Amino acid sequence: MTETPQSETPQSETPQSETPEPEISESPTPTVVEKPTRLRKQTLLIVAGALVVVAALGWGAFATWQRSIDEDARTSALDSGRQFATDLATYNFQNLDQNLSVVRDNSVGEFAGQYAQVAANLQNMIVQYQATSSAQIISAGLASSDRDNAEVLVFLDQTITNTNSPDPRIDRNRMQLSLVREDGEWKLSNVQLL
Repeated sequence: MTETPQSETPQSETPQSETPEPEISESPTPTVVEKPTRLRKQTLLIVAGALVVVAALGWGAFATWQRSIDEDARTSALDSGRQFATDLATYNFQNLDQNLSVVRDNSVGEFAGQYAQVAANLQNMIVQYQATSSAQIISAGLASSDRDNAEVLVFLDQTITNTNSPDPRIDRNRMQLSLVREDGEWKLSNVQLL
């Protein structure tokens, strides 16, 4: 038998509807992954920058407030020192108790006791000789100070009259006053004549 050659018929390919399959890449596209990461980094940088600015502003405000408190303490210490020196060097035999009580009320510690003793010893003599004294501050300044302690240097002229010396006599005094702050007010804790 002879074989009849079968004609090979090419197999016809039936066209199938070709839908392109989405290409799957092995690595994600950079734009899809980087956007959220970049956004997160930018947000973190903005927040960190804002925190730095807020911290700097807060520290600046705190430092300014501290300087203001220190400056107020210096100013009030100097003012108090000037007033205490004036009170110490001013008296009048006619209202001596009032003059002495002003200094006593503004004195503390060991100095308060010493001043009360000296004032008691001088009181009779001041009245007997009808003595008066007035003070004029020539100059005053801070030798040192912080919020609770201060050393004030005062130069003052003290004009004194009494029955032994009716013509006014001027004494030039230099003193160093030690001040302490108690309950928000400056008090006199020591006086040294220089």
